[in-house]
Amino acid sequence: MQERSDKLTTSLNKRELERKLDIEKKLEGKQQLIAEHEQLEYFTKSFNEKRIAVENALKSSSSVDVVDLPKHFDTIYKSILMLQKYGASSKIFLRMYDVERCHQTVHELTVRTRELEENLIPKKKFGFKNKKPNITDLNGRSEDVVDYAAPHQSYEESICGFENRKNETLIMQKSDVYKNDVVLQNIENCLIKLYGTPSTLHLNHVRNCLILSGPVSTSIFAEYCNDLKMAIACQQLRLHSSSDIHIYLHVTSRAIMEDCNNILIAPYNFKYDSLKEDFVTAGLDQNINNWTSVDDFNWLNLQKKSPNWSILQEHERISDWDNFTLPCGKFPD
Repeated sequence: MQERSDKLTTSLNKRELERKLDIEKKLEGKQQLIAEHEQLEYFTKSFNEKRIAVENALKSSSSVDVVDLPKHFDTIYKSILMLQKYGASSKIFLRMYDVERCHQTVHELTVRTRELEENLIPKKKFGFKNKKPNITDLNGRSEDVVDYAAPHQSYEESICGFENRKNETLIMQKSDVYKNDVVLQNIENCLIKLYGTPSTLHLNHVRNCLILSGPVSTSIFAEYCNDLKMAIACQQLRLHSSSDIHIYLHVTSRAIMEDCNNILIAPYNFKYDSLKEDFVTAGLDQNINNWTSVDDFNWLNLQKKSPNWSILQEHERISDWDNFTLPCGKFPD
């Protein structure tokens, strides 16, 4: 009799314990749901505040002085990148719908920024200007250099560079690039050396070239470039729609890339007599180099590094640019 009573008591205690555990489990689930809801509400509020800040910056773009526009848009791109990272870091409690909406918002803001930037910043136009005998083709024949600049608009008077060149050595001296925007466009199989301190450097449709540049005061923009080796120094690098590039980089803020792949990066190592002086003139700190800080707009996973870029191994790096040549318009393997 006592044994039956003990079994009944044990069974009742077990049921009561299971009931309490079930209540605690439901309560815990309810609390977790409330916490996730609160997290989602906070994220939505914070994300929208950041989005509105970007949109307000875009709206103010038309009132920004033209010479300040590059810096203005650099700031907007950084804000969009931070918005993207904020969404990526919150994926653990976001619904799939919210994640997709974040992606779409970031994409739309990026497209709007790029379109507005292209509309507001004067187009780089080319016109023939002064000739200077500082160019040699790959066969060793001397040739006159053509400085490209638009002769009529004051903003474009500060633009120089090279366009539609192939199989040549193209050189610009300090006096050519000082405080100027340098444009390299539609160039193939060329060795390009820029001594001194350009204000900005723009690369567009440049293929199979070696580019060696002194420190650029602000930004370097490159798009639709392939099979390059570049030694460049700047405040910020923006690389778009490009692939198969070795970049020997000095950057004092960060490098940003989008729609790029197979980008290999090493520290800047171009050397010439007045390099130290040119860093001072450009306003860049030679002791601050964030060459490993690369933000990839196509990679949202904050826990893993982007597969679109990597560090160029030391044994693969070129240490002596003076003896590096471009034989037959091809880089050696």
